[in-house]
Amino acid sequence: MKLQMTENDFRSLALAFPEAHEEPHFDRASFRVGKKIFATLAPGGETAMVRVAPPERLNALLADYPQAFFSFGGWTVKNGSLGITLANADVALVRELMAASWAHSAPKRLQK
Repeated sequence: MKLQMTENDFRSLALAFPEAHEEPHFDRASFRVGKKIFATLAPGGETAMVRVAPPERLNALLADYPQAFFSFGGWTVKNGSLGITLANADVALVRELMAASWAHSAPKRLQK
């Protein structure tokens, strides 16, 4: 289990997915496929966000890894937006979560 995911690690991982690109989203960097956001990175690169579904998985991650994951309140409940404290996050788990978030946002033609 590799800890200490960095801002560069997160950005490189997000941009490695087919047709992924980076655009500003308010004060955050957003990672998109087409126009859909699948991850964001906060200014300073200490925290990030990915979409997690179903809610049971999201809630389990919050309960099991409180040092790595946090809630955005209403955004978490309504949209499945899971906050990540990168320095405390397992790289393999973040990779798995980001892949699922990308797949949720990507068109079917890219998922083959």
